Order: sequence, then C-alpha cells, then structure tokens
Amino acid sequence: MPSTQQTPKTKTPALYDLICIGFGPAQIATAIANREFRNSANVLFLERKPSFSWYPSAHVPRTRMEHSFIYDLATTRNPKSAFSYTSYLLAQGRLVEFANSDRLSPLRAEFEEYLRWCAGQFTEQVRYQSEAVSVDLDKEADPARRWNITVKTEHGQTYVLQTRNIIAPAPSPSKKDEPKLPSLTGIDFESGQRILSINDYLSRANDFWERREPRWNVAIIGSSQEAIEVLDDIVKCDVLGNVTMITENESLAPLKLLNNEAEAPSPRLCSIWAKPPYEKQSTMANTSQMMQEIYTGGYEKQVTSEGRYALRVVIGKHADETAMQSTIIITENTSGPLRTSGLFQGLDALVLGCRQKGESLEEVQFKRGIVADGCRMWLMSARSEGGRSLAKDIAVRAGEVVKALARADGGRDGQKVMSVSARM
Repeated sequence: MPSTQQTPKTKTPALYDLICIGFGPAQIATAIANREFRNSANVLFLERKPSFSWYPSAHVPRTRMEHSFIYDLATTRNPKSAFSYTSYLLAQGRLVEFANSDRLSPLRAEFEEYLRWCAGQFTEQVRYQSEAVSVDLDKEADPARRWNITVKTEHGQTYVLQTRNIIAPAPSPSKKDEPKLPSLTGIDFESGQRILSINDYLSRANDFWERREPRWNVAIIGSSQEAIEVLDDIVKCDVLGNVTMITENESLAPLKLLNNEAEAPSPRLCSIWAKPPYEKQSTMANTSQMMQEIYTGGYEKQVTSEGRYALRVVIGKHADETAMQSTIIITENTSGPLRTSGLFQGLDALVLGCRQKGESLEEVQFKRGIVADGCRMWLMSARSEGGRSLAKDIAVRAGEVVKALARADGGRDGQKVMSVSARM
C-alpha cells in the first residue's frame, strides 16, 4: 500500500475533531465506525511506519486467530458493514470456500491481509512516517478545550496539530509477572550448534523439513505464545530428531507426561485435555486444542521412531545443560520499548485514574476543572498479542468513541468538565 505524507502549509495549527496516534487494528476500527456513522467527524491518523503493518515478523505457518471471524473490525457493531471479514472474502472471491471449511477462525496471514485491505481504504486520512512526539494541553482557554500534538516527519521536521480528542496506543502491561526466559550462556559453537531467533525460524522453516542424517535435534527456549506455536509446528515435522521445549510457562506442564522420566506429573494436572485455571493460563490461543495437537505430535514421534526420538518439556531449569544435546536452538525474539510511553509525561499530575469500559476501552478521569467536556483522549489497544488475536469488543468500543464525538459536537459549550476516555 503506498504511503501518504502530508505537511501543513500554514503556521496556523490544523484543528481536528479527533487525531489517532498510530494506525493499527483499533484505529482502523475507529475509522470504519466513523465512516459508517451518519455524521462523520474530521479524523486524522498519524503513523510513524511507512505503511500499514500489523505484526513485525512472519506468522508461524498455518496458525489461526484465537476468535471467530465474527470478531473482526466491524461485524459486532454493524453486521451489514462493507468492512466485515465476510465482505473482504467476497471481494477476494473466497467467501464460499471459507464457508465450506470446518474452521470459523481465520488463518492469521489471511486476517492480516483483511486488515491491510481495510487500511487501504483510508489512505487519505493517514499521514504515514509521521511520529507524534508530545501531547500537551492547549492553555488558551480554562478549562482546556484542545490538545496540541507535536509531530515529527521522516525528515526530522516538526509541526503542531490541534484536536479536540485524541486516541493513542495504550501502554504495555507490566511484565513483572510474565514468565522469564531461561539464560543461555554455555552453548558449544565449536561443535556445530546453531542459535536462531523465532523470526529466523519463520523465514527458514522449510529447511527443517529436509531429510538428513543424522537428524537435527531441536531445542526451543521461551515462554511466550509465539514460542509455543513454534513448538506446535516443529513437533509435526517427522524428519527431525528429538525436540526439547525449555520454558518457565507452567501451562505446558501437562506435556511432561511425554517425558521419559520417573517423576509423576503434578496432581493438579490430572488430564492432558484440561484447560489450566485462569490465573495459570498462558496467553496462547485455544489452549486445550493446541495442547492436544502438541501432545499428539509428540506421541506420534515416539511411536513412529520406535522410541528413538521424543518430545521433552523442561520447566524451570537452567537452559544450558538441557540445550547442549541440540543441533539447533530456537530462542524468543526480544521486544523493544513502547514508542508512545513518553507522550503524556507532562499530564501525569493532572490525571485522577482510569475507569474500565470493557475489554478494549477505559476512560481516564482528569482533575476537576482541568479540561472541558467535548475535549477527550482515548488510549486504545486492540490487544492483538503480537498478531494472534483481537479484543472481542474492538468494533463495538470503536463505535462508542465515534458516538461520543457526535454527542460532544452537538452540545459543545466549553463549560462542562472533560474526561479523557481511553483504551482499546
């Protein structure tokens, strides 16, 4: 999709009803809701990337979305929408073929094409390669009625836009409770061992299906959903030798039933088919179904190789000694810091707190008298988990934001107290 770049031609800041920082699934859902609303607002999207992209690396082959196709960018808000997933399939000539399949959840690669198809219909409203670097209150009025957004172009130039309302990406959740990646310091490179990141694996997955002797033994080190999906893909490859999963993700503990060890499985994990309790459940999609598929793949490896090769899951142990017997070691990708984390530092002292308004939306309350009604801010995140799912209520919450814009436009008098609404 070609990128668009617009820069202001006058010194007077442009005034918009809404400016969205970023152009991901949540923002596209907002663009769709706004276009389908009877009185569309004047909306602009600022995206620092040169074109739309959802997930920065390739998807694990054959993986699917967590939820049904119904939970797209529009259907739950407007079943007749021209931007629904079924409308996309119809436009691509694949509606009947999809309907005849036995799965309601789309392939992720195809769902990303759907997102790109939707994004391509809003290019005139998107400024690509434009990064919002700061957000401040416009202090010409008391209480404030506008926001000033400083934007940096790809050439390093800056300019200011004004808007009554803002949508920005929600900050990342705290990682203090996430499983840690085991350390990896004693790998024997001289013996021919090789380390690949998950991104490297995705680009070279076909190499693992080549028949060779001796067979490759593969170790996967990680605790994320992405690492588990790589395990699901690797264990199905019948030309590989032993497969070892080294993790601190307790939701994989049922797979230890396949280990050739004397220790009995934990009593609380009484069934390989049981979904872990909510507080212990990992972020992987369709936990029970994927667990069954991995277990079946590991069991079949043992049977077809007459016990020579197996799947082994190691939880909470040092990675070095366990990975030493593997030819290929696949490790998790590291994620960079959230680029928008410093946008609102100057506003921290003005915020009272947030009020949750669903899975993908929360409202931020400011101190009394700071901002006027009809001048809001939404922090939105599709909760896409690295391209694996979307929040089920993303379309509905986007519609609520658009309706809020319309209500504010119909009765804006500048005297009401403003709240900053937030997160998708």
